[in-house]
Amino acid sequence: PGRLAGLRSKSLQLIVDAALFEPGRWRAADFTDVVREIPVLDENKLHALLATPIGTMYNEIAKSPDVLTSCVTKMLARALDMDVGKYTLKSTSGPLILYAIRLAVRVEGFLKFALRECSIPGRPRP
Repeated sequence: PGRLAGLRSKSLQLIVDAALFEPGRWRAADFTDVVREIPVLDENKLHALLATPIGTMYNEIAKSPDVLTSCVTKMLARALDMDVGKYTLKSTSGPLILYAIRLAVRVEGFLKFALRECSIPGRPRP
């Protein structure tokens, strides 16, 4: 909870948002190259292998949604635990709770889109 209080800072919120929602490098959906050696020494090949066709957030949702959802849920629960009962801009809890809710709603939007896309018959999972 002590470190979570740092998210009341707008600059830190922007950094977290950039890390989570930045689309990253794009690649075509039919890109099929795989890692054949570790470490990948060619910088361009490494960037191509790390690219996703629908963004890094959707990649996390497709590969490990439980980690993402449990972390966002914990952040939201801990932020709500810090509620003092009255909103003020100067309190730690007010801006933090609003940010945690905004973050959870944005992640929920990504999850709903992924569910909608994966439920189309005949379409492969991203």
